[in-house]
Amino acid sequence: MLGDLQKIVSRTEHHQAEDFIHAANLLLVSQFLYADRPIHRDSYFLIAANIDYYRNLFAAIGWTLVYQPDEAYLGVLPQGEERVLKLKLDESLLLLCLRQTYEQKLENFEVENGKAITTTDALLRLYSNLTAKEIPNETRLKEIISLFSRHGVIERGKADETDPKNLPLRINPTIRHVVVEDYIGQLEALCDIESSRSSAQSADDADDEDGVSQEKTQAPDGENTNETA
Repeated sequence: MLGDLQKIVSRTEHHQAEDFIHAANLLLVSQFLYADRPIHRDSYFLIAANIDYYRNLFAAIGWTLVYQPDEAYLGVLPQGEERVLKLKLDESLLLLCLRQTYEQKLENFEVENGKAITTTDALLRLYSNLTAKEIPNETRLKEIISLFSRHGVIERGKADETDPKNLPLRINPTIRHVVVEDYIGQLEALCDIESSRSSAQSADDADDEDGVSQEKTQAPDGENTNETA
């Protein structure tokens, strides 16, 4: 790989080896790079211009390079079992909500330049309807949004002054690489399992309450019997 890099650098007038290394590091840290982001732009075009070199480079360490010139982004995805991220339940379910939101926007022709716009309020409503679980609180939601933003899945906008807690979100097309079809099936099954558990827990709680009520009803009879004896 070093030999290949030296050959490429020798044919390039405007870039040094450090530029190639910086671009690779930035891609690994960010996971996805976008041509329209100033902080990504130089590295994006450097990698795009040397796509075969970078594809071989990342393949050597077990990563797949994804390049979508029409939508002006590229990224790296781990191969095999390493592709499954170890996420917490609420993170996984919110990812599913983002993917479903993106697909719905796509069907309604509401995707522009490969990106869909939504809000945190709309995302939480879908989360509640889909999972029947309590939505993450404000602090937890900010943590999850920051996590997804760091990985290039979404971009946060500036909230309106009249509704400061309702953040606009731009869902990037990379959501389709992060949440693939088989992963959607797993998450939907997880939603069903969690819903079943919630229903079962509610039934158990109801039974417990009935048992407690019955015990309280029978207690006076027991006391009366003891007194009679």
